[in-house]
Amino acid sequence: MLSRVADSIYWMARYMERAENLSRLLLSTQDLLLDAGEEASDESQFWGPILMTTGDEERYDKIHATIEGELVADFLALRADNPNSILNCVRAARENARTVRDQISDELWECINGLRLFLESPEATALHQNQRASFYEKVLVASYQFQGIASSTTPRDESWHFLRLGLCLERADKTTRLIDTCSAISLDMPPNPLARPLRWAALLRSSSAWHAFQAYSSNKLNPVDILEYLLLNDAFPRSFAWCIEEMHTALIALCGNGRLEDMKAPVRLLGRLRADIAYITMEEVLKEGLHEFIDRLQTKLNDIGASILQTFVLYGDSAPVVGDSSHLAVLSPGAWHSAVDDNMQIQQQQQQ
Repeated sequence: MLSRVADSIYWMARYMERAENLSRLLLSTQDLLLDAGEEASDESQFWGPILMTTGDEERYDKIHATIEGELVADFLALRADNPNSILNCVRAARENARTVRDQISDELWECINGLRLFLESPEATALHQNQRASFYEKVLVASYQFQGIASSTTPRDESWHFLRLGLCLERADKTTRLIDTCSAISLDMPPNPLARPLRWAALLRSSSAWHAFQAYSSNKLNPVDILEYLLLNDAFPRSFAWCIEEMHTALIALCGNGRLEDMKAPVRLLGRLRADIAYITMEEVLKEGLHEFIDRLQTKLNDIGASILQTFVLYGDSAPVVGDSSHLAVLSPGAWHSAVDDNMQIQQQQQQ
């Protein structure tokens, strides 16, 4: 497979997963505010962590002086000058899909392009203004369709493995960022006055883990059990551990699993992280500090992402970096990123 094709498929999947995660996060925060009662009077404590999760605090602060729910929702959903908005994530996914039209099914292309057309329409603007929950749910359904169509129509060859690799790396990153928003919250349970059951419930809902966790644990909102489920449970398909297992499967299919000295760098890096997650306990995580542990995981994910780029796309060449590699994109032949300027986009398209 050409490196530009692999890169575009990889980023197509990452951007679609990013749009889905943003939609789920905004929807769960909106629901949390409805249940928060008097606490909802201070909107910044609910919407601030979302900006932290997406890494957009600085960009938002340049546009708005205060953190307000309506402003944050608009900024993250349909703001054209925010490269991380749902709109721009889907645009980037669509552009990457366009460059590899001959490598993906017609149904997959129509799914991505249909969502992009909806988000750019007056209907989407009106729906987001008047019925935000319906707007977010429409994006979620489109993302579910994307995953289902990809699973049903993509041959289990290199295209499939790069698609799964991008999707699971993005999902693992966003799961850790979501968990980190709760790292400063007390782990006490009611009736302790420091307990924040609504925040833990929101964490589960933003991960689509509410019903699965209720069936898994008898301690319905035990913070430690919730953290363990989202970090270390390899049976739940949005947990960090599950994502790492899926990435390992994809990389082994792409690289093989021979002698250590012959292993590609991404396989070695992911193997170390996989072993760490498989044998660590929540007691050890909390002893290290949840925030510090999450920082360590994100650093390792960044290293794995950079290694994937170096191994499969650059082949020893160097590439310019735009921003933080953990946040958006390392520019590379093939992939289209909404964060780059017009000249760079033209150069990328010419390379294709």
